[in-house]
Amino acid sequence: MTKKIVSPWLPTLVPTREAASYALEAEAQFSSGNLQKTVDAYSEAAKIDPEKAEYIWKQGRALAYMTGSQTTDAEKIETLTKAIDLLESSKSVFTEDSNIYAVLALVYLWYADEDLCGPDMVETYLATAEDNIRRAVDYGPRNAMAYAFYAEILLDQANYERAEQMIGQALEYGKQAEAEMFDVYRVQGILLESYGQYRSAIDAYNRALELSPNMTFLQIRVGVNWRQIKDYDKALEMFAKAARINDQLGILDPLPYLAIGNTYSQTGDFYAAGLNIKKALQINPYNADVYGRLGVNYYKARNYEAAIEALKCATYGCGALESCTVRECDDPGNPLIEIKGLPLSGSSVTYYFSYVGALAYMHTKVNRYCEDAVKTAKDIEMVYADDETVMSIVRDGQAICASYGYR
Repeated sequence: MTKKIVSPWLPTLVPTREAASYALEAEAQFSSGNLQKTVDAYSEAAKIDPEKAEYIWKQGRALAYMTGSQTTDAEKIETLTKAIDLLESSKSVFTEDSNIYAVLALVYLWYADEDLCGPDMVETYLATAEDNIRRAVDYGPRNAMAYAFYAEILLDQANYERAEQMIGQALEYGKQAEAEMFDVYRVQGILLESYGQYRSAIDAYNRALELSPNMTFLQIRVGVNWRQIKDYDKALEMFAKAARINDQLGILDPLPYLAIGNTYSQTGDFYAAGLNIKKALQINPYNADVYGRLGVNYYKARNYEAAIEALKCATYGCGALESCTVRECDDPGNPLIEIKGLPLSGSSVTYYFSYVGALAYMHTKVNRYCEDAVKTAKDIEMVYADDETVMSIVRDGQAICASYGYR
């Protein structure tokens, strides 16, 4: 039997896509604001060309920025952990790549939150961030992105003078590499916002948006700054723009609607606030944090009965029938949505003490709500006994329940 000779120059049955093609797709996705697809495209590029550091650190940066649109600690922990694993494993290959160290520093900085890494690890993560950013600057003495992230670390340390110096250097070095300026303008916006210079912060964020116009987490920052100066119409305009972009990209992100709801809540329009938070709940009916925000809005509107239903889901969790009641759905079994409550932390404590207040206000001899109010108050006190702001609110609910004989 004679084997047939096949020419090596014949085209393959399935065209092989080049790494550069995936990289171009990733850049387009980053500009469009679709960060998950950015990560996916760079991941494919890295599989084809594993020796190019750019495909790694840009994945890590996109993962970090994804957390800007995530509402729960669990989501953020998962995403930041992916970024750390990716970047730490790459250091053995790209031992002196400035950008790898710079992005890793940013990820550790954002992870250095006691609600994410735990109170015992905050200082360790901050020290790790600082160690990595110093290496980034050593390996890239004119790396604008590295200097910008260094400034962000210094801002976290309240070292404003040095942060300004770092941003100044980042702006100078970034003139030679416009692609790095997105990160520079973003951090410049944070610096200005920390000074209360909200209009200047808006200008900086907008310069970043000129480079990546559909980055919705920055549009939300612009809206927040308009809200700080009480220009609610412009704030709502930016939040609505972020919602439209997400809709166009097919991204299910509740944050723009939550921002709209928070804005209406600040103006006292609790009805409009509730409509938008419910829209966020439709987008993500599995997210306990959104139930919490809806519950707080009901609480502010003094609709305590509705607040109790939503806040129970947010704090201790609720079954399918209860979550359906909050969502105002027709069929609690389609889909079956049971909510696991949020652990008591800095990002959820508002839901817990609001739950105490709502239960206390609605207590009767029949419903005996104060039983749960007292239990929740004790749970809060175990963690926040030294936090006078939190405990002063909790004590109001405890006092009401004490008048009914519940202590």
